[in-house]
Amino acid sequence: MRRRPVFRTIAFYSLAILLIFATAGGAWAQESRAVTAASYVDRGRLWLMKGDLERANTDFNLAIVTDPGSASAYYNRGLVRYFKKELDAAFSDFSLAIDLNPRLAEAWANRGAIRYARADLESAINDATKAIELNPKLSIAWSNRGVARRDKGELEGAIADFDQAIKLESRTAALYVHRGGTFFLIGDLTKAQADFTSALKYDPQLAEAWCDRGVARHAGDDLDGALGDYEQAIKLKPQLAKAWLNRGLARLEKGNKEEADNDFAEALKLKPELKNVVEQMIQNTKTPDE
Repeated sequence: MRRRPVFRTIAFYSLAILLIFATAGGAWAQESRAVTAASYVDRGRLWLMKGDLERANTDFNLAIVTDPGSASAYYNRGLVRYFKKELDAAFSDFSLAIDLNPRLAEAWANRGAIRYARADLESAINDATKAIELNPKLSIAWSNRGVARRDKGELEGAIADFDQAIKLESRTAALYVHRGGTFFLIGDLTKAQADFTSALKYDPQLAEAWCDRGVARHAGDDLDGALGDYEQAIKLKPQLAKAWLNRGLARLEKGNKEEADNDFAEALKLKPELKNVVEQMIQNTKTPDE
């Protein structure tokens, strides 16, 4: 009996890139130091939107020196630190932003994302839940909580969260990928394929969605359909190891051992740590007399 191929949900779990304007009305904005800090934050935000992390970081640092009570300065510097892969520093900044402004939903959502990266699923869920309480329209918070719930094994709860995120942002391909991956884990291949197809409707260049739809088709014994999806994924993103891996398995199951071996070799070139996975996949496809 043929085994299901390896399936890895796409790693779209990411921080919400929600840049906050620092200007505000009332007495706070009338204080000269706060106004100056707000100007630094707004300029830094523009640098961040342009992808200039160093200039953005400089402006956010200036804002913090000028006004240590600026939650938006810490929040936006946390984004810079995240993009620079300084996760501990980003976590610290988001926490400081929360201390200064406990109603800053985006900071809760982003801190939860870092907790997820640390494999602290319960705390990630708690932070995302707090963000949702503060701003029920923050789709990234619903999506983040859904991903953490999925990894914790709370699959029905995860789907409910992805449903809500999709209601808020129905044209975001990654959300369909998340929900489709969860349907796959539940064993509902029809809904999984439908979601991956929806993801491709909104982003036809998303190689991971092609690969994952191929996996769902593969699990449903549609080898030809799966091969077509894997090939498209490889065409769009040649460095996607799991596409080579799963195409190799499909080719092996169709009896094309030489082509399969070439695919496995490419997958291992991209990710040598897949060696044991490849060996197990090959072993699982062997007949008793081999």
